[in-house]
Amino acid sequence: MKIRIPCKWLTLIGTVLYFNIIFQPSFGTRRFNFKEGEIATEDIIAPSSFSIPKTEEELQEERNAIAQRLPPVYDYKPEVLTDLETTLTGLERMIDTLRRYDRDTIIYLIQRDYGMPKDLIFYLLKNNHKYILMKLLKELGFYLSRGIVANKSLPHRILTVVRGGKETLISIDEVYSVAEVESTLSSRAPNEYKQLVRFFIKPNIILNSRETEKRIEEVYANVKKTKGEVLKGELIVEKHKKIDRTALEKLEALEKTYKITGTSETLKTLIFRNLFFVAIFLLFLFYNRQANLNLLNEKNFYFIVLLLVIYVALGKIFYETHIIYGLPIAFFIYLIALYFNFNTGLFTGIVLSSIFGVIYKSLPAFVFLLVSSITACLLRPSLKSRYLLYRPALYLSLVNVLTIFFIDNYIAYTGIDLINIGMGILNGFVSIVALVIFLPLFESIFDFTTDFTLVELGNLNLPIFKEMSISAPGTYHHSVIVGNLAEAGARAIGADPILARVGAYYHDIGKLKKPEYFIENQIGQKNPHDNLKPQMSALVIISHVKDGYEMGKNMKLPKNILAIISEHHGTSRIESFYKKALSTAEKVSEDVFTYPGPKPKTKEAALVMLADSVEAAARAEKNITVSKLQKILRESFDKKFNEGQLDECPISRVDLENIKTAFLPILLGIFHPRIEYESHEAKDKYL
Repeated sequence: MKIRIPCKWLTLIGTVLYFNIIFQPSFGTRRFNFKEGEIATEDIIAPSSFSIPKTEEELQEERNAIAQRLPPVYDYKPEVLTDLETTLTGLERMIDTLRRYDRDTIIYLIQRDYGMPKDLIFYLLKNNHKYILMKLLKELGFYLSRGIVANKSLPHRILTVVRGGKETLISIDEVYSVAEVESTLSSRAPNEYKQLVRFFIKPNIILNSRETEKRIEEVYANVKKTKGEVLKGELIVEKHKKIDRTALEKLEALEKTYKITGTSETLKTLIFRNLFFVAIFLLFLFYNRQANLNLLNEKNFYFIVLLLVIYVALGKIFYETHIIYGLPIAFFIYLIALYFNFNTGLFTGIVLSSIFGVIYKSLPAFVFLLVSSITACLLRPSLKSRYLLYRPALYLSLVNVLTIFFIDNYIAYTGIDLINIGMGILNGFVSIVALVIFLPLFESIFDFTTDFTLVELGNLNLPIFKEMSISAPGTYHHSVIVGNLAEAGARAIGADPILARVGAYYHDIGKLKKPEYFIENQIGQKNPHDNLKPQMSALVIISHVKDGYEMGKNMKLPKNILAIISEHHGTSRIESFYKKALSTAEKVSEDVFTYPGPKPKTKEAALVMLADSVEAAARAEKNITVSKLQKILRESFDKKFNEGQLDECPISRVDLENIKTAFLPILLGIFHPRIEYESHEAKDKYL
């Protein structure tokens, strides 16, 4: 038993293999045993682009330079002065309270609570302790209010002081050190007082090591960890040349690159990337189910795969040549949005952007591609005419430039690069030019129709319409009116107005085969049906649908236009000839007088059917009035609905009411109905 694997699955497997080939990691490792000053025995060429990392010593030097340059952070501690006041006041009160005790008891209790040396306690007890303590509080309070640091032997002359939640930059000369305060207060003072100052003095401007280190690390994080880059294909060492320090650093960096992409790392990379590819596929399946787009339909599936394959190949080239800003992702998003819709274009833009952002771990590439693709989606409605494409090209280029400016200044920190700016501008125009060149090819291969093609097909100066205006002027006029009605109805119910209008223009081209057999072209002519049997007349009338379809195929009209041609009568019956046949024969086959169908399957085909029947009924009516038009609309719509002609298309009763409302103003403008009068007197009054 042979196992047959569907082509779609083979294509999917092939696509994954293709991705692995495009994004293959470096394999194997290599060691370079050269030393500075030796002669190279071979040419060494960079197999891929890589950066030259700075050494640990160089990075540490840069960090030390930042630490010396950045003012350290100090916290002002107001509680130091408060605690000093509390301590000295408590000590004074304790000495007053213990006066009645013997000296040893007093010394013991003071030492227990304050830990003061005995000689300082003796000094206070022998002298006026209140005066000494008040003097000490006043003098230390003066310096504490200005700020005391532990010492001034710092590498920084400027400090950042946080006081009351506010930061202030001050000079080291604006504060005092502990040594300066001790020296000042102890001059010409007893040795015991000097010891007392030393015992109670504390700095109230304290280094905040954690915050200082944090700020140093924040600045250090923005320092480039590399000191150069070697491009793919660059000659690192030339054979028979002396190896200098620069070449040796490049070789060491290349060796590290090989280590990173060793066998185990290569395996991990392959597993990760394939999981990423599978995740993309599952994401597409999930979106397909949510949006109900039938993306796994063969035509849709191959369309998406082809675009992915081309995009990945182009992206690889652009990224490896360091011109990723030139990758015209907007071209692919335009195609997706035109083929499917805005939401699918937006979803695909996110996926395509993430491919290079994730594979190459490049945030700048991801941001640029994402913004460019979103812009393309937003500009999709402006793609109405090939003659106005310069507008989306200009808008896309402008957004690209702004995005590149933001990336270079706030993400990559490389500063403005005029080459990048130029690539962004060129990108916008290349995307549009590529769309103009390749869109017809994609339309032909995948058989879909865009507004570009529809607008061109709707040009009434085309030969088919010129022929119709001469050979079948009534049909031509009828088709134009039906087109206006269908377009208005489409706008009212959210259908495609351009498709509805253009489909209406072509719906009756089959009448060009025998224009004289259709009543709208019989002005001043004898009706040829007068000499035909009803069955033969019906056959001639019905044949215009088949003839129109064949003419459309020969003209290579899009399938959705051909569908409107074949569906615009559905399976309705030609009532006039059927009734005539009933009056002349006992047994009549109803099938002879019925259109073969199919029934309309789209809103646009249904709109052309409704507009066709309403226009024909209104044209046949004499002395047309507003109420007659409203009656024609109501009866024509009810008839099509009750006959089941609209059963296979997504049109509801609410849609029908909205279509009636849209049709009426156009019919009023075309047929100029007479004013209805309540009486002959009123009529005579206005004549």
